[in-house]
Amino acid sequence: MNGDTLPPRKRSSPTLSNRRSTNGKEKTERYGDVAEMAKKSSSEFGGYGWWLSNAYFMKWTAEDVFGVVKYHPIPCVFAASLLFFMGVEYTLRMIPASSPPFDLGFIVTVPLNRLLAARPALNTLFAGLNTVFVAMQTAYILGTFLIEGRPRATISALFMFTFRGILGYATQLPLPEDFLGSGVDFPVGNVSFFLFYSGHVAASVIASLDMKRMERWELARVFDALNVLQVVRLLSTRGHYTIDLAVGIGAGILFDSLAGNYVETRTKLCAVNANGSGVEYSPKHQNGVKYQSVSSD
Repeated sequence: MNGDTLPPRKRSSPTLSNRRSTNGKEKTERYGDVAEMAKKSSSEFGGYGWWLSNAYFMKWTAEDVFGVVKYHPIPCVFAASLLFFMGVEYTLRMIPASSPPFDLGFIVTVPLNRLLAARPALNTLFAGLNTVFVAMQTAYILGTFLIEGRPRATISALFMFTFRGILGYATQLPLPEDFLGSGVDFPVGNVSFFLFYSGHVAASVIASLDMKRMERWELARVFDALNVLQVVRLLSTRGHYTIDLAVGIGAGILFDSLAGNYVETRTKLCAVNANGSGVEYSPKHQNGVKYQSVSSD
C-alpha cells in the first residue's frame, strides 16, 4: 500500500440508509404539516380567524340588527346616551377647586331656595312636615316586622343605613354654602349629618316597595308623592346634592332586593334546621302575597 492510494470508503449498510431516508421523510412530512398549519392559521387570522368566525355577532342578520332597535329601544337609547356623555366628559371643563360644586338640581330650585330663605317660618313648616314623613316611614318599616311579622323591610333599612354610614364617613362632602337648616328638621336639632346618600329618600323607597308587594297601592302612591315633594324640599334647602337623592333611590331598590335574598336564604336554612333553634320561619299569605313571619316557641 503506497501513499498515492486511499483506503476504500466503507459503504453504509442498507438498514442504516433506509432508516436515514425514513427519518428524513418523517421530518419532511412533519415540517410540511407544521407549515401547512401555519399557513392555514395565517390565512384565518388574516381573514376572520377561527375565534372570530364563531363569534356571536358574526351570526347576526340585518333583521337581527334592526330587531334590536325595534324590540329593545330603551337599551338603544342608553347606548346613544353613552356615546353622548363620553363626548361631554372629554370636552367639559372641570369645576375649579375654589368654586362650589355644580349641581343642576340647585339651579332648577333657585326660586324656591330664595323663597324659603326670605320666609324662615315657611322653611320651618316644611321641615316639620318632612320630619313627620320620616316618622311615618320609620313607623311603617318597623311595623312590618313588629306587628305583621315580616322582617324584609326592616332588614333592608338596617342594610341601607349601615352602608350609608360607611360611605358617608368615607367621603365627606361639604355642606352647601346656602344651606337652609331648621331646628325641627331631621336629624332634629340642625346637627351635622352625612350627605351621601339620602337616607330620607332610600327609606321612602323601601317602604313604598313593601306596600306594593302587599298590594297597598293607594298608600304606596301617597308615599311616592310625598317622596317627590321631599326631594324638591331637600334640593330647595340644599340639604342634599342631586346625586345624593338619585343614589338614595337606587339604594332603596338595591337593599330591598338584598334583604329579600337574605330572608329567602334564611327561610330555606331554617326549614332544613327547624329543630335547631327556637326561631322558626314559616311562609304565610296576605292579600295574595307570600311573606315570612317569625314565631317563637
